[in-house]
Parts: sequence; structure tokens; C-alpha cells
Amino acid sequence: MSCPKNYDVGQGVLLCRRDTDNPLTGSGAPTTVDRRKRCRRPDPPQTGEVMVDYEGLLELIRYRRSVRRFRSDPVPGEMVEKVLEAARHAPSAGNSQPWEFVVVEDPETKKKMSRSIVSLYKEAKRRDPTFNFKVAVQPHLFTAPVLIVICGDRRLQEAYPVLLRRNVLLRQSLAVCAYAMQLAATSLGLATAWATIQGGPPEAEVRSLLGIPDVYTVDHIMPLGYPDTEKESKDRFLRPVKQRAPFRRALQEIVHYEHYDGGKFRTDENVEEFIWSRTVTRIPSH
Repeated sequence: MSCPKNYDVGQGVLLCRRDTDNPLTGSGAPTTVDRRKRCRRPDPPQTGEVMVDYEGLLELIRYRRSVRRFRSDPVPGEMVEKVLEAARHAPSAGNSQPWEFVVVEDPETKKKMSRSIVSLYKEAKRRDPTFNFKVAVQPHLFTAPVLIVICGDRRLQEAYPVLLRRNVLLRQSLAVCAYAMQLAATSLGLATAWATIQGGPPEAEVRSLLGIPDVYTVDHIMPLGYPDTEKESKDRFLRPVKQRAPFRRALQEIVHYEHYDGGKFRTDENVEEFIWSRTVTRIPSH
């Protein structure tokens, strides 16, 4: 990775000074001192220092949504690595960093993986007739140019307190990692979706197909690509962000100060109505 021409620690930015007059190393080559500086991390921000504009960050969060239609255009490897780099910096329980990633681009392998997902959702449909099979099983796993399989090393659960449910902490860490990937993809103009295959034959099939050791759990398969706005509902995808953002409950409905506000408690009927009207069983974009 090349370095810019200046090195400024005071601003918390890792930049390498270059020796443009060194005849031995050549024009623009870093000096020995600079090579050591390359390995230094940028200074952490001071308390109260603004690193990213809040409104810009919030807009990115609101802009992100699950997409189930992708163009066939290949995703440059540099962009895939940027998404994975964001994942690498996600927080995790005990700083265990349990994730590893398998990037799949081979069409035949993707088809085999997709069949495993379809079989899982077919079983869900059999058990729950209200499950919207057509919405959940869009052809996104077939058409996305890249599939990123997120694996979690179960052995790293030893980093978690014994009194807590270690498997839950592992999956929470992987979920945070996946969300970091989704935000990074959105910032690059790419689209993603959630595909969960925890447990059962589909997970075992994918693990076997990709040669993933048994010590890893395969929690998520994340399709990555450019959204196909021709196949997606244009009035939903192309309208302004503030109008297009997926539905979210109002802040005043979900925040309680000092103690739980019983007046905001939702009855079982309220919850059932919410599930029926707003989740993936009904809404393909969320």
C-alpha cells in the first residue's frame, strides 16, 4: 500500500514523508525512518473530537437497506476488500474477533449454496404457511456477483465469561461484523442482504461445499453487488433518501427515561399486527 507524501501525527492521520532526493532509493521512495512510521497507528481522537459528520453518518445508516435484485456487473476486488476491511474493525465480545470470511464468485458454487438456502426456506414455509416464501427467496443468491460467507470460530468463545451464554455472544459479534460490512458496502454504492443459515442441513452443506472446518459456525451468507434498479421497484429505490428509507418505529415509542414507561407497552395483539405488517414475511425491502 502506497503512502501519501506527508506524515502528520498531530492530526491523528497516518501519512508517510517521502525522500524525493535520495538517489539510492529513487524518487519518492520512503526512507528507513518512514518505513518504521508506516507501521504506526494513527493517534486516537481526543475526547469530544469529531471524526465523522453525524448527519452524514445517520444518512448512511438510513440509506442502507436489504436488496434482493443485483446486476451482473462484477464487483472490483478492491471494493470487496474495503467491505472486508470495515468488517475487520467491528467490535466483538472480549475483543475475540471470531470472524473469518470466504469470498465466493464461482457461478456453480453459488448455485449450489443457493439451493441449500432455498431448502431451508421451503422447510420454513412447511412449518409456517403464513411465511412469504416468494419474498424471502428472491434470486439474489443466484445473481449477486459475490457471496461473502461469514464464519465464526467457536473456540474463541473461551474469551467470554462462563456465566454468560457464550454461543449468543459469538453470534452477536458476527452480527455486528455483518452490519459493519453492510454500511461499508452502502457507502461504496453496493447493495447487500441478510441470509441466515444457522444450524441444520443447509449450514452443514455449505460448510462441506467450501471446506470450512467444523470448529466454525456459518451464520451469514451476504450477497454483494450493484442493485438492479430496473428489477427493484423504482418508485421505492430511486426516490429521495428521506422518503425511501425503510420503516422504523418512532424514537419516542422506543425510548424510556429513568424507568420503563408502562404507557408505551405493546400488547400481544399490537406485536402480532406489527410482525404481520412490517417484517420480511410481508415487506421485501427493509
